[in-house]
Amino acid sequence: MNIEKTLKEFSSSECSCNRAHLFTIRHVCVESGAIEKLPLFIKEFESKKPFILADKNTYLACGERVVEILENSKINYSKYVFETGEIEPDEKAVGSAIMHFDNTCDLVVAVGSGVINDIGKILASTSKLPYFIVGTAPSMDGYASATSSMSMDGVKVSLPSKCADVIIGDIDVLKNAPMKMLQAGLGDMIAKYVSIAEWKIASIITGEYYCDRIASLIKTAVKRCVDNAEGLLKRDDRAVKAVFEGLVIGGVAMAFAGVSRPASGVEHYYSHVWDMRGLEFNKKVDLHGIQCAVATNVVCGLYEKVLKIIPDTTLALKHAKSFDYEAWKEDLKAFLGSSANTMIALEEKEQKYSVENHKKRLEIILNNWEEICKIIKEEIPPKNKIEEILQSIGAPKTPEDIGIDCDLSLTLKATKDIRDKYVLSRLLWDLGIENL
Repeated sequence: MNIEKTLKEFSSSECSCNRAHLFTIRHVCVESGAIEKLPLFIKEFESKKPFILADKNTYLACGERVVEILENSKINYSKYVFETGEIEPDEKAVGSAIMHFDNTCDLVVAVGSGVINDIGKILASTSKLPYFIVGTAPSMDGYASATSSMSMDGVKVSLPSKCADVIIGDIDVLKNAPMKMLQAGLGDMIAKYVSIAEWKIASIITGEYYCDRIASLIKTAVKRCVDNAEGLLKRDDRAVKAVFEGLVIGGVAMAFAGVSRPASGVEHYYSHVWDMRGLEFNKKVDLHGIQCAVATNVVCGLYEKVLKIIPDTTLALKHAKSFDYEAWKEDLKAFLGSSANTMIALEEKEQKYSVENHKKRLEIILNNWEEICKIIKEEIPPKNKIEEILQSIGAPKTPEDIGIDCDLSLTLKATKDIRDKYVLSRLLWDLGIENL
C-alpha cells in the first residue's frame, strides 16, 4: 500500500456526501530508511535552517540520527531537547518550546510521537512555519491531525494547531519503540470500531454529518491492523507499518470530515476522564492508546447490553423531567475537580438536558431503534473479540490492569459532558437509563 497515493486519490475523487475532502499533507513516507529522505523534503520546502524539537527519549531514539543526517547534508539547524523524558502536554511545555525557539529558523521538525508532536504543531502554528514530524512510535493518531490534545487549565482539550506538511515514519525506528507504545497504537486503532458506530448513530439521532466513504477508509485501516496484530509482539515490519499508517489515516479522516468523529467516540472520553482525574487528584494514568483500548473493551460490553434494551417512553420522559442538573453538577465537581467547570460551561450553551430537546431526540430514537441496533451489531465487535486482540499483543484489558480505581458508572456518565458529541452515555440518558 502506498499511503500517500491512496490518500491523494481519495481526496481527488468526488464523494457521495457532496463535500470536498482536502488532503493538505504534501508527503507521507512510511518505509524502512524513510528518515534518509529528510534532506530532500527540507530542500523541497526551500528551508535554510530547520528547528529540531525532541525530548530526551526521542532524541536518543531518532533525534541524534536526524542531526547527523542534517550535518552530513550540510544543512544548518537549531534544536531544543526537553531535559526530561516525560513531558506533560500543558501550558508550561508549550511555553518552554516557544521560549527556546530560534526565530531565525524557517521550518519546524519535531522528532517524537504524542506530546512532542502536539507541541510541535502548536509551535509551527504560532510561528507560521511549515511542519514536519519524524515519528518515533506508532502510538497515537495525531500525526496527521490539525489539532493538539492538550491539558489547559486542568481540562483535556483539542486546540487548533498545524497539520503536518510532511510525515516520516521510518519502520526501522518505529519497530524499536517500547512495546507499550506499539500496544497503544493498536489500542487507538481498535477504538475506531466504536467511533464509527457512534458517528453513524449520531447522524440518525441528531442529523450530524456522516460520510460512509470516510468510515470505510477507517474500517479498512482497522482491519489491516487487526489482521496483522500478532506481528506486533515480534516487531514485524508489516504489523508496525499497518498500525502507523492506520493512525495516519485516522488523522487524515478527521481532516476529511472536519470533525474528530471518524477516530474518537465515548471510549476516548473515558480516557479523557481518567486523564482529568489524574491531573486533579494525582491519580495513575496510562498512555492514551492503552486507556482507549481498555475503554473500548468496557464499551463493547456495554453495547452488548444496549442490544437487550426495550425502550420505555414513559420511563425516558420521566427521567428527563426529574433530572436534577444542579445535583449532577456537584457530582461532576466531586468526581473531576476544577476541570468540571469547563464541562458545566459547555452545557450552558448546549442545553442537552432541556426537556424539550430530549423529547425531540427520544422520538427519533424510538422511530429508529431497529436501525440503531443494526448499526451496533454490524459495527461494534463483541467484547470477547476485543479481549482476544488485546491478549494477542499482551496488552492490558481492564481498568484494574492499568490502575484505574474510580467508579466506572460515574466515568460513563461524565463522558456525556466532555464535548458536544452524541455518544453512548447520551443515548442511555435519553433512554432514561443511569447504569447498565
